[in-house]
Amino acid sequence: MMPTRVSPGEIRAALMRRYDRCVMNNTERGLYVECMVALALGDDWELAGDKAWIEVQQSAARKPGDRQAPSPYRNPSFYIFPRKGPFIKAGGRWVRTPARRADIYIFAWHDEKRSEHADHRDPDQWLFYVAPEKYLPDNKGKIRLTELEKIFPSHSIAPLKHAVENALPPQEALKDTP
Repeated sequence: MMPTRVSPGEIRAALMRRYDRCVMNNTERGLYVECMVALALGDDWELAGDKAWIEVQQSAARKPGDRQAPSPYRNPSFYIFPRKGPFIKAGGRWVRTPARRADIYIFAWHDEKRSEHADHRDPDQWLFYVAPEKYLPDNKGKIRLTELEKIFPSHSIAPLKHAVENALPPQEALKDTP
């Protein structure tokens, strides 16, 4: 039996039904952003195999509990700690030596601070920083947004796939096993 293909429009509509709040909590927003990035990369993108391993992280200026309008200033940090543990791309085996497992990191930032305009579901309100792992600081476990802005250009959702393709390391440099 042939798998049924779902169109990006159907996925977007399903996401909008599931994520019915404009300002989401961190867990919901993280899942939503990963789906949004997957849609931007398209059906032909593979998350593992012959293509790069990607890690998506996100943060937002406006949080559900914000009472002020606009929300307070935030300079978020994103985790880039080397990790150990089960590594899916290596067949699910346990990896004892801490390392960064992704070839490319996508840091998503939602900068809209005004409560009446902030909508985490709107792809056009997000900025994306595409960072090849080899350019991230070796001696740090976190990187702040202000540091990312100095090192990497921001991208809107439309050119994200192109930015990721340009950031790809050569095939022989992809992280296959730790």
